[in-house]
Formats: sequence, C-alpha cells, structure tokens
Amino acid sequence: MDRGIYVALSGAIAQERRMDLLADNLANVNTAGFKGQKPVFEEAVPGLGNLLAGTNPRSFTSIDRVVTDMSPGIMENTGRSLDVAIEGDGFFAVKTPTGLRYTRDGSFSVAADGTLTTREGYKVMGEKGPITLTGPDVSISAEGEIEANGIVVDRLRLVSFNNVMNLVREGNLFTPADDTVKVVPVDPNTTVAQGFVESSNINAVRAMTEMIDAMRSYETHAKMVQTMDDMTKKSIEEVGRT
Repeated sequence: MDRGIYVALSGAIAQERRMDLLADNLANVNTAGFKGQKPVFEEAVPGLGNLLAGTNPRSFTSIDRVVTDMSPGIMENTGRSLDVAIEGDGFFAVKTPTGLRYTRDGSFSVAADGTLTTREGYKVMGEKGPITLTGPDVSISAEGEIEANGIVVDRLRLVSFNNVMNLVREGNLFTPADDTVKVVPVDPNTTVAQGFVESSNINAVRAMTEMIDAMRSYETHAKMVQTMDDMTKKSIEEVGRT
C-alpha cells in the first residue's frame, strides 16, 4: 500500500481537530470573558535513515499544541451594578469545588446567603476570602473596593501570572498548567469598571471564514484518501487477473 494515504489521513485528522476548536469558539462568541483557542501545527518526517540515504520520505502533519488567545474582548456597557470588567491584565479569583480558578468573566450575582458568585455559582474571592454582601446597594471602585449600603465590605482579589500562555482553560475558567506558573500582582495600571462586562474575544466573521477553510481542506484530504484507496483496490484487482 502506498504510504501516501497516511499523509492525507494525517491532514484530515488535523483539520478535523481544527474544526472542533473553531466550533467551540463560535459556540462561545457571546460568552463574557471567553478566550478563543487555536491549534499550532507541526510537520513530522519519520524515517530519518531514509532521509540521510537520499530517499524522499513522507511528510506528515499533526497538531503540536493548542494555544489560548489571551487578547482582551470589547468592554460592553450593561449598567448592571454587579457586572464588572477588568481594564488591563489580570483575572478575578473564584473558589470552585476543585480549588481556586481564575476568570475574566465579571458577570456576578448574589446567592441567597449574600455570597457574591459567578454565573456558574462559584464564590468570588476578595482579599479577606469569599465576598459576602450586606445589602443591595453595591458600589465597586476602580481599585475593586466593594461598598454595600455605604459600608466597605472587601476588595476584589485580582491576580496575574508570570506566564499567562501556560494557563490551562477549563470552560471559561483558567488554572496554572504546572508549578512553574506563579501568581504575581496585577499591573498598577489595571482597574475595574462597574456596569461593564468584557465580551468574548472571538470575531464571528473571521471564525466562520476559518471554519469554511478548514472544512474545504478536510474534504480535499478525504478525497485524496478515497482516491488512493481506489487506486490500491484497482492494483490488487489487476494483479489478481494476472
């Protein structure tokens, strides 16, 4: 069998994975604070001995890794007192059942017990721990200081990291990939804006265009696999007649 079929197959598999990522990005185009992902492709040339011998080896493609686009989204004015957007670098710290996680989604709500929570129900962390509001009249300063009915309750815990590209995305939350990723203070110029949320950083038109390109590329590779399979079948039949 011509090993070229595996070259085409590797391309089809890579484009299928690319379409999965694009579909996830498009599904979250309206999710506040969402950060899109994209694949990084690599070329693999197996059989180094053949290369050194002067023969022409097959070249395969695969996805080396998936990276997250950490660029900020557009600030959207909601006028809602519990909506907060970060202007600059940094993340909100939230408490989940599996430990601390970090998000750019500042669409907060108040639970029945007065705890400030994310849209998923996770507790929003302040400098003193989970934030509990003492009244409905909430004011949040540019420094993240929270007042409820004129009383300072706490300050939003904003954190950054020494290498944001090594954060692992879990839905709309982030966590360090390993111990080399350390929490560091946010930039002094970072502020928060009450009544705003950060939109997704996905450009729907661009993502749709990339989706069409990925689908066409997948179809091309699939046709190549089918053509090579037909050629192999025909060769076997001709040998059988001989």
